[in-house]
Amino acid sequence: MSEEQQYQGDRWTSQSQNILKNLGWNQNGDSNFDIPCTNKSAHRTGESSVRKNPHGIDLLFSYFDPFLSKDISIIVESKHRKWAGISKSTVQEFLDQVLMTIECASSNPELKMLGCENIRTGLLMIWCNEPEKFDNEKFKEYVKELDIKTRRNPITIFVASNNEILKWCSIIEKVKELKPTLADFKFFYPSDFFSNGLSTANRKDHLTLIQMFSPYVFAKSKKIIRLNRETQTTQDINHIFFFAKPTIDELNFMFSCTKKFQFEDADKLIIHFYGQQTHLRVHIEEFIRRKNEKYEKDGSHLTIEIDYLNILSDVPENYSKGRS
Repeated sequence: MSEEQQYQGDRWTSQSQNILKNLGWNQNGDSNFDIPCTNKSAHRTGESSVRKNPHGIDLLFSYFDPFLSKDISIIVESKHRKWAGISKSTVQEFLDQVLMTIECASSNPELKMLGCENIRTGLLMIWCNEPEKFDNEKFKEYVKELDIKTRRNPITIFVASNNEILKWCSIIEKVKELKPTLADFKFFYPSDFFSNGLSTANRKDHLTLIQMFSPYVFAKSKKIIRLNRETQTTQDINHIFFFAKPTIDELNFMFSCTKKFQFEDADKLIIHFYGQQTHLRVHIEEFIRRKNEKYEKDGSHLTIEIDYLNILSDVPENYSKGRS
């Protein structure tokens, strides 16, 4: 590997690290470290009958999963390639690499000392450094065609490309914009919907992988309104970060979910659409108008407002650790 490739790879690992930290994840240990392979025959590489190299770990993170009611640890593999270097075979190679690493990480004593028990989850972050050439539909085809062998102990791997990574960056940018004007902003995890009654409604500072790959991300906040020098009131504001195609049917489906979550129990509900959505503006305006008219007719104090997330073309430079 050339010095330039090494530099770009390290730089992308640093950017991945800061994106996940900005989403509220906790890093465990250092970046770019090795663990020994404990299954050398099954994890062999090339023509060798046994594996000779250790497993490299780019990043190790953890967070509390409100749906599972426990901490989970995630092996994060960050890959940085030109579009010509991303194919079905390379994505398969990356996936196999993460799977083998997790198999050995799950019983590694040093990782257990870091508080990472029974690691069974991975996140593969593949960034095309030619965003203008990146073909999301083709990438999704590669992922659908991956060969995943059945394992006695299931391992869950989430695969993110430019498409998902830039959405996460848009959330980060919007939350940074909102927080100075709002109080107690937290992501919202409803009860019962995913956990069959095992968890109660929760508010957290971080996003989980389930939410990060979801078309809807929920959050709650408050706004302090000062009426005069001695008096103030509090306004409850709920948020939906909306990444689906905002047709009236999709919006109606989303609102059927909010009723289960009692998400209409607020003074204001702000829907943050991903991009300006000019081609569906008629659908959006019609839906919002109908809802607000119904709330007014029913005597509800809830109002719905529209906001927009920026669609970024690249990961913001301030996510890297001071590198230019």
